[in-house]
Amino acid sequence: MSDTANLNAELFRQLSYIADDETYMKKALNFIKKLAMQKEAEAEATENASHLLSKEEALASFDQACKELKENLEGNLTFKSLEEALNEL
Repeated sequence: MSDTANLNAELFRQLSYIADDETYMKKALNFIKKLAMQKEAEAEATENASHLLSKEEALASFDQACKELKENLEGNLTFKSLEEALNEL
């Protein structure tokens, strides 16, 4: 039997001890709901974090932008106009 199956069996076994008491069942249900909300929040936070750049990636991107700006100011690189960039989209 897998660990998950064992945990499910144990959960139902423990719930069976309190199944005849509405107060304890409500407490158990509220706690499980809180756990489910916590899991959902953690999953959402993980998903949002995966879209963020790492510190190294952000610094490398900023460094590249600074180099390109310097080249533009020196006349070695020309930027597209806003209209040209928007037309590409």
